[in-house]
Amino acid sequence: MASAIAVLVRSTLQSEFRRIDPASARIVLIDRGTRVLSSFSEELSEAAKRRLEKLGVEVRLGLGVDQIDEDGVITAGERISSKTVIWTAGVAPSPAGKWLDAETDHAGRVRIQKDLTVPGHPEIFVLGDTASLDQSGKPLPGVAQVAIQQGRYAGKLIRSTITGSATPVPFRYFDKGNLAVVGKGFAVLQSGKVHLSGSLAWLVWAAVHIQFLAQWGTRISVFLQWMWTFLTGQRGSRLIVNHHSLEQVTPKPSHLATEEPLQAGRELQHRE
Repeated sequence: MASAIAVLVRSTLQSEFRRIDPASARIVLIDRGTRVLSSFSEELSEAAKRRLEKLGVEVRLGLGVDQIDEDGVITAGERISSKTVIWTAGVAPSPAGKWLDAETDHAGRVRIQKDLTVPGHPEIFVLGDTASLDQSGKPLPGVAQVAIQQGRYAGKLIRSTITGSATPVPFRYFDKGNLAVVGKGFAVLQSGKVHLSGSLAWLVWAAVHIQFLAQWGTRISVFLQWMWTFLTGQRGSRLIVNHHSLEQVTPKPSHLATEEPLQAGRELQHRE
């Protein structure tokens, strides 16, 4: 988010204002963690941090925000004046645990078994962000790949139950790697022992996202839009409309409204 805003104000909007310079905007990233993108290796986290700083983002780690108001935020006793504060705090899980009266973890996700069912309820599957399942001593991350693989496994298990075929082995998540974009043309990639950062990782990210689109027409359209944005820096039309300055004008009644259209037209022409 911070990198996207930095690219927006320092390149996309820079040539579109005459009285202000968007590049003068101050962007501060405050994170209670000790490094950015903590799910990646330390070297990739450091690469992402350097990239953010190169884009002009002030990175403050190990700090929390104590107060947010209309004038900005207060962190570690310091006020940072701002009219725009963006708070990113993840998502809350579905309250399915309460519906099912099932065991949940500290975040409220339903604790499930290796076959993705609720204990004591083999007919109920819980998947994705709503589910909590440990693998190798750690809970599975709440990412799309986990949900996709769980959905496929549940489908196979349901089919085997209906057809009476062999039951699949317990579910095990296969980690294909993590990708994150940090500004224009820069990304970090981690897949097993493969660690990449920079433009090559960004190309891999773009190829993966286009590949997951459903139709070829959509893939081509998205690819062309991305290339246009990448080469020109233009993100499409942007309109700023001051709705509050528009006065509600009530039209005055006219005697022409009650007359025949032809006669009204003749009288209007005569007056002109």
